[in-house]
Amino acid sequence: MKMRMTAMAMFPFIAMAQSGLSDSVALPDVTITADAPRQVLTQSYSQTDIPYDAIEEKIATSLIDVLEQAPGITKRGEYHSPIALRGLGGKRLLITKDGNRRMGNFSGGFMGQSVNVYDLAKVEIIKGPASVQYGPGAISGIINMESKPPFLRRGIHGKALSSYGTNNAERNVLTHLAWANLDHALTLSARYRSADDYHKGHGEVSENSSFTDKDLRAAYHWEGYASIALSAEAEYHDGGPWGHPRGFNGTMFMRMYNPYDNTFHSAVTLRWLPERCLRRLETSIYYDHERRQQRKDSYDVGSGLLSYREDVNYRNGYGGYRLLSRWALGACELSAGSDGVLYRIESPTEATDYFLDAYIRNRVSKDAGVMMGGIFAENEYISGNWKLRGGLRTDGSVVNEGAVHDTTLAQGRRSTVKAWNGVAGLVYTVAEEMFASLQVARSCRMPDAMEMFIIRSASDGIVYGNPALTPEYGLNLDAGLRGNITFGGLNGATEAIPHPPTLVFDLSLFANFLNEFISQEYWRNSGKKGINYTYLNIERARIYGAELSLTFLYPAFLHPDNRLAYNATFVYTQGDKLRTNDQDNAGWLTRGDPLRTIPPFNCYHEVNLRHILNSGKSFYLSADSRYYASQHRIAPSSEGGYVSPAYALFGISAGFTCKRRLTFDFKLRLDNLADNAYRPFETIVQGMGRTAKFLFSSSF
Repeated sequence: MKMRMTAMAMFPFIAMAQSGLSDSVALPDVTITADAPRQVLTQSYSQTDIPYDAIEEKIATSLIDVLEQAPGITKRGEYHSPIALRGLGGKRLLITKDGNRRMGNFSGGFMGQSVNVYDLAKVEIIKGPASVQYGPGAISGIINMESKPPFLRRGIHGKALSSYGTNNAERNVLTHLAWANLDHALTLSARYRSADDYHKGHGEVSENSSFTDKDLRAAYHWEGYASIALSAEAEYHDGGPWGHPRGFNGTMFMRMYNPYDNTFHSAVTLRWLPERCLRRLETSIYYDHERRQQRKDSYDVGSGLLSYREDVNYRNGYGGYRLLSRWALGACELSAGSDGVLYRIESPTEATDYFLDAYIRNRVSKDAGVMMGGIFAENEYISGNWKLRGGLRTDGSVVNEGAVHDTTLAQGRRSTVKAWNGVAGLVYTVAEEMFASLQVARSCRMPDAMEMFIIRSASDGIVYGNPALTPEYGLNLDAGLRGNITFGGLNGATEAIPHPPTLVFDLSLFANFLNEFISQEYWRNSGKKGINYTYLNIERARIYGAELSLTFLYPAFLHPDNRLAYNATFVYTQGDKLRTNDQDNAGWLTRGDPLRTIPPFNCYHEVNLRHILNSGKSFYLSADSRYYASQHRIAPSSEGGYVSPAYALFGISAGFTCKRRLTFDFKLRLDNLADNAYRPFETIVQGMGRTAKFLFSSSF
């Protein structure tokens, strides 16, 4: 029997919904019960889904604009920003596209500024250790970007979209064309976006914050008999120029920008669903190539003239594979497979001193990189109200500096590491659609060539590699209570309410105990301008916290055609570098100095009201607020520290949809209504002031 499935790489423990936009989708381990954007009820994991509708309502510019809606993720800057989950980012947070690993050449890992978010069906944020199935890099969780399903409509169809933002004259134009029949589908999309320098709160211009991007994507899908499917995609991102806002590293006498930032991504996925003892067999291969020039201009304090220029031409490429099998063995469900990646980066650097009339060729790595791979097996056993899971993984990694140009070294360094990861967990069904879970995992993260040998920029300074880094090991704990409550007899009703109000809740507690924690530390004695960092192994670090997510749905609020949704999140995270003394190492429960990258307490609230006018027309109104508490980000202040002042942001949205012969959407978004002057967490430069965004899209 021929089955219609989406030919894309997917998570082994989640069967993706065809649309990703429906209100309630029954899946083997997941029941989506909440309205867009957000809360998803799962048995084992805390999960947030952000569907395409929520991306449009946000009128997002880049991936970080989409992700900041999820609890545990903090936006640290406009346009491009490090992505961290529960205080852990970079190499501890795995970011994938349709299940395939995405990497980058930034100090904060994959930044996402090259992603065309309007080509996505949804973004999934799955929190908790998942290093067994996905390898080193999935300590805090996984972010998966899912492409739009190709077989939702037959024939030729498409969409055109344009948006404009008033604060920085942001222009965004997108076209999407698709064709499909029973067996084949083709999609082609293109996007152009650009923006001028944005204005901070109260009207001051943030110099050097403009950007320009062009994106192109093509994909082919085939679905055959016997549940076999094949997909292939290619994407090209032509970015630049774009800059780091002036003053980002603590000095107004240096300007850093990227004249170009080009990325090519490709992937092929083959999937077979035999529906026998072997339930799923999936393999994928992918290849990405990036080229980015980073230009750093320093100016003389007295004359204001250009005194020094440094150009770094990053060229990196990586390819990898993933093989997954899933077996049904009575009451057990076994997942087993293998994956690996080969990453290479070069960073030729040239510098010119205009005052001394000197040309300098700095130390440069060539063919530096990492090769890592592993095999894993994970089993789930269900008995009554209990689900038990356990898994093991073994990995090997080779990190090399490659050929170098240096006055003292002629041959690069090399490091070989072997490690294993493990996970054990249980889920107890407290009541219908209410689950308690506990997971314990051992994880390992290897330092890579970028952290050991490359100089890069961060959101608030320059980061220098440290070749003496050693692997990081951790014990990760994650506990949760999640479920939904239906108010069937509300207001004393004697009959069952057709569409009763529902509350979805997710309470998560987490803790990470990390040995040889690889920390990006302030480098006081660097002898260089501005704020500078390097990587250091911290003997012991502890990160713990709690998250509460609530979604209240009222399908017939005051009127049968109304739909009210309230979303709220509360996030607390604490991170410490544990102190030591002359006799003994610090205990795990002792006091410590704060880790730099841990966000302060924050909360988010949103109220959304939708009204259906008739079978083809509807509109919505929503209001939201976001609050961040004050926090010292680098301690003590004598070593270059500064404080994140508390701030609150307010926004409103409205939209109208018509799905008649001519299908179109019009959306309005107002951000930072109070025009507050604020500094996002872990940055010195102020964020964007008040802005109005308009979006119009039409489908055929």
